[in-house]
Amino acid sequence: MRKIYQAFFFPILILCIFSCSSPESDKGYGDKNEDLRRVLYVQELYNMNPDADIVPQIQTIVDSMRSEGRTPYYYAAMNVLIDRLFSEGRFAEADSLAVKMQEEADIDSDSLSMAMANRVRAQMFYKLSQPERALKELGPAGDYIENPYKSCSDFGTATSIKEWLWIISRELGDTVSMNKAGMDYAHMVEENESINRWLDSTGHYPVTALAFKAENSFSKGNIVLAREFLDSASKKVLPNLPSRAYEHLYAVRCRVRATDSDWPGAIADVDTLLATHKDFPWFYLKDLLLKAEILNMAGKHEESAGAYSEYVGFHDSLSNKITDKRLHDLTVLYRTEIDRQQKRVQLFRLLAFAFVILLLLVLLVIAVLHVAREKKRNRLLVERLKEFDRANETALINDHSDDGEEKTLIDRLDRYMYVEKPYTDPALGRKELAEYCDVTPEMLGQLIKTEKGLSVRTYINSFRLEEARKVLGSDSNEGVAEIAARLGFGTSRTLQRAFKERYDMSPTQYRETSREIESSERQ
Repeated sequence: MRKIYQAFFFPILILCIFSCSSPESDKGYGDKNEDLRRVLYVQELYNMNPDADIVPQIQTIVDSMRSEGRTPYYYAAMNVLIDRLFSEGRFAEADSLAVKMQEEADIDSDSLSMAMANRVRAQMFYKLSQPERALKELGPAGDYIENPYKSCSDFGTATSIKEWLWIISRELGDTVSMNKAGMDYAHMVEENESINRWLDSTGHYPVTALAFKAENSFSKGNIVLAREFLDSASKKVLPNLPSRAYEHLYAVRCRVRATDSDWPGAIADVDTLLATHKDFPWFYLKDLLLKAEILNMAGKHEESAGAYSEYVGFHDSLSNKITDKRLHDLTVLYRTEIDRQQKRVQLFRLLAFAFVILLLLVLLVIAVLHVAREKKRNRLLVERLKEFDRANETALINDHSDDGEEKTLIDRLDRYMYVEKPYTDPALGRKELAEYCDVTPEMLGQLIKTEKGLSVRTYINSFRLEEARKVLGSDSNEGVAEIAARLGFGTSRTLQRAFKERYDMSPTQYRETSREIESSERQ
């Protein structure tokens, strides 16, 4: 049976997965038949030579496929090579190659191969008794496959991911996640049959789907429905195919039969699992424990003790053979993983530093442009204010020449402020201006509000600001504090705040801009 399994079942699955791919999915990949032939040959080498050193031969084929252009078949062959390295206890080499597979698939933007690579690493960590790490690796794998029904290769990889999610979740005791993965698997099988009209001639997919449905019903206490699913699955089993094709059926049926006290049937199923997993110690040990448990429940305590003794002996034998190498390779594997993480951290830091530098440069450019725009705006404003000053001086001269004309009260008040400059007195207010105009303070406030739209204080400060601006725009070297004190502002802070609000620039900026204009005009 083992030879049939090795020589027949794996090639059939690969043929199912790759030979039925849509033409679009293989466009541009060269000689599809030749690549498929080499993948099948690699798998045959693996299956027919369980103890021989065939890694160099497989490596040569994989390298040649890489040199001719990486295709889905190349990644399938690499998958076989990784599995072989792992089965020989060369964990660090297998992991390094799996990482390389991820990197190459990422470079090729090959989402299907990315999914395969994540699944391969998940399988390795599971077999190294690290189910949590395996689940972390497997988590994003399904996201790489947008449409599992696009081709048989997409479908095969997507269902394999769900299958491993089921296995790992069961190991972790997460029944909810296990059942979800199993039902997702069953749904995908049903959808594929409906969409692509493809029936699995090996029976592997429908049998596994029904086994997962049975487990879902069994875990929820619906034993009757679980039996119905298992009966349907059993009818689809092909006697000429190895039991590995239907291992999940035997695993679930064994537990259901034990619940029904069908001890001969349960033991037969667990013996089938043991025969299936003879060359897979990470599964074989779990099968021995299951058999010991079932024999104990069946009242066969001596046989149960014998099965447990076999488990201990097998475990010790296995440990004596591979523990040292496993520990060494695990150390290398972890060091490799740490190195990769450190490189990722360094790359992230480098990118973050580059981003900060770029951001600072952008901010610098923005600041320079802003300063340039501000200077241009300030220059234009100062030029217009100077023109206003010249026009205002002309108006004052004309106004002085027409003293005979009758003036309004607000005109007389404006002229008084321009000529007499009473605002230099910090105490100047509504009362003093009202006395000059010979009106009540209330009437003065209403007059200024109506004619100018300003309060009395704002009206007074407008003349102070105009005078301050003229001083700043002249050749005077009087400081801002001195100007503020002389014009009645009291403090330089008051002048600076009021000046900024009125002209949208500081007194110092106004003075610098004014002198730049004068300098350019002289030139």
